[in-house]
Amino acid sequence: MRWFRPFVARVRQRPNALGALAIALFVTLFHARTLVGHVALALDHWRFADDVRVLIHPQFFWEDPGLFPRDPGVDYYLASLPEGYRLVYRALGPLVGVVALSKALPLVLLAVSLVCVGRIAHKLSGLAAVLGAVSLTLGSGYVLGRMVGGLPRGFAFPLLALGALCLVEGRARTLAVLAALATGFYPAAGLTLGAALALLLLLPARDRGSAATWSFKRRLAVLALTGVAAGVVVLPTAWRLRPWGPTIGPKLVASYPEAGPGGRFEALDRAPFPGLPRAALRPVQAALVTEGDAPVRKLSLRPEGRWLAPLCVIFGLSGWAVLARRRSEARRLLLFPLALAICHTFALVAEPLLFLPERYVAYGAPLVALLAAPTALGALRESARAALRAAPLVYNLLLVIALGGTGVFWAGYTVAVPVADRALYERLATLPKNAVIGAFPHEINDTIPYLARRSVFLARETHMPFHVGYTDMLRGRARALFAAYFTPSVSELTRFRNEWGVTHLLLDLDDFKTRPTYFAPFDADVARAFDRGRQQGFAALEVRARTSTFTHGRFVLLDLDRL
Repeated sequence: MRWFRPFVARVRQRPNALGALAIALFVTLFHARTLVGHVALALDHWRFADDVRVLIHPQFFWEDPGLFPRDPGVDYYLASLPEGYRLVYRALGPLVGVVALSKALPLVLLAVSLVCVGRIAHKLSGLAAVLGAVSLTLGSGYVLGRMVGGLPRGFAFPLLALGALCLVEGRARTLAVLAALATGFYPAAGLTLGAALALLLLLPARDRGSAATWSFKRRLAVLALTGVAAGVVVLPTAWRLRPWGPTIGPKLVASYPEAGPGGRFEALDRAPFPGLPRAALRPVQAALVTEGDAPVRKLSLRPEGRWLAPLCVIFGLSGWAVLARRRSEARRLLLFPLALAICHTFALVAEPLLFLPERYVAYGAPLVALLAAPTALGALRESARAALRAAPLVYNLLLVIALGGTGVFWAGYTVAVPVADRALYERLATLPKNAVIGAFPHEINDTIPYLARRSVFLARETHMPFHVGYTDMLRGRARALFAAYFTPSVSELTRFRNEWGVTHLLLDLDDFKTRPTYFAPFDADVARAFDRGRQQGFAALEVRARTSTFTHGRFVLLDLDRL
C-alpha cells in the first residue's frame, strides 16, 4: 500500500482532484450499462442508424472501387459529402473498414463532447456543474443518437462544444481555425462558429481574450481569412454538386411535390420552418429530458420535462447574464446563443441557400441547454457565505434527480434487422458486383446497398429531393420502375431491363395482393400501373418459374437475363 500514500497526499494538496474523482466515479457507474450496451450494439452487424443507408454505403467505394458501377445515386452522395468528412473516410476507410469507422467515431465524438461540456461547466460554476452537465449529456439519448452512424451530423455537437470552449477561454485564433475546419464536416456548425468569432472580435478589448491587443484591421483580416478558408473548404463539395443542378427551395416546391407536403420530407425538414424560440423548443426538451432509469424514480420530474426543460434553460441563461456582470467568460459564452439565433434567422430568410434552418437549432440548442441548466448558479460560486457556495452543488444534485437518467444504449440504433431477413441479404451479397436490383421501395430495398453491398435501382432512403437534377433523374427512374414492376407485358419488362440496365427484380409478393404506396407525386403512377397489371395479369409473376433464382419468404428474386 506504499504507492497509495503519495496518491492520498497529492489529493489533499489538490482538493478539487477528489471532487473530480468522485464525479468521474459516479458518472461512470451510473451510466456504465448504457456505455457498455452501446459498445455491444456497435459490434452488432445487424443494428445501425437508418441514415447510414444514405451516406455510409456509398463510401464502400473507398474500400472496393468495383462496387456500385453505374450507380448515379452513389455518385451523387459521394459528391455531396463535406470535404473534411470525406477525407477522413477516404483515408481511414480502407484501413479499418468503413462500417467499423462509422461505429467507432460516435464514441470518440461523445468523449470530445463530454470533455468540452465538462470544462465549460467547470469554468462557469465549478465541479458541481460538471456533475450536472456531464451526467445530463450522457443520459440524453438525443445527443448520443445524433452521433450514431458516424455521419456528418455526428460532428455537429462536438464541433459546437469545442467552439463554445474556445469562446469561454477566449481563444480567438483557435476559434477561427475551428470555424473553417468545421465547414468541412458540418457546414451549419462552421457558419455558427464563424458568426461567434465575428461577435467575439466586436467585443471590447478586455473581453476578447487572446485577441485583446488586435487592432481593428487585424480583427477584420482574421475574420476575412476565416471566411476565405471556409469557402475554400466548402468549394470542392459545391463544385462536385454543380452537375446536379440548383437546390430545390420554396419557389420550386410547386414543381417538385417530392419536397412539399405529402412528399419525401417530414414536417421538420421542409418549409415553413418555425422561428425562434419555438424552433429550439423541441431540441431543448429532447436534450434535457434524459432517458433510462432515474436516480430516484419517485422524485423524477421527467414527465413534466415538456415545460420544466425550457424553464431550466431560461433560468440558466438568466444565471449567465448575472455572471456576465463580473466574468468575461460568461460574457463571451453568451455570444454562442446569439450567433445561433443570427444564423438560424439568416437560414430562414435565405432558405435553402444556407441549408435547412432546423439544422442550426438541432445541435446548437441542445448544447446551450446542457450548459445553461447546470451552470445557472455560477454567480454564487465565489460568494462569501458558505451556504451560497454550496447552492450550485445542491441545485445540480436536484437537477440530476429531477431530469437525469442512465440513458439508453440503443439511442440512434433505429434499425434492427430481423433474424428472418438476414439470409436474404446474405444471398443478395453473392450476386455479381455489377448487379442492379429493382424492387418496390420498401425497408428491405433501402437496406440492400448497406448490408449486401449491391446497387438498387430505386430506394426510398436515398430518394432525397435536394437538387433539381438528381430529383428529375429519380422521378424518371421511379415511374419506369413502377410501370415495369406491375406491367402485364413481358416485352415491356425486357425493355426495362435493356434501357435501364436492371439485372434483377426482387418481388415482394404482398405488393401484388394489395397496392403499395409511395410519396407524392407517385401514388397516381403506382395506382395506374397496379390496376393495369391486376386487370391483365402481372408479367413478373408469369415469368417467375423460369427466371427465379431463389425465394425467401414472400420475396422472390428474378434474374432478368433469363427473360
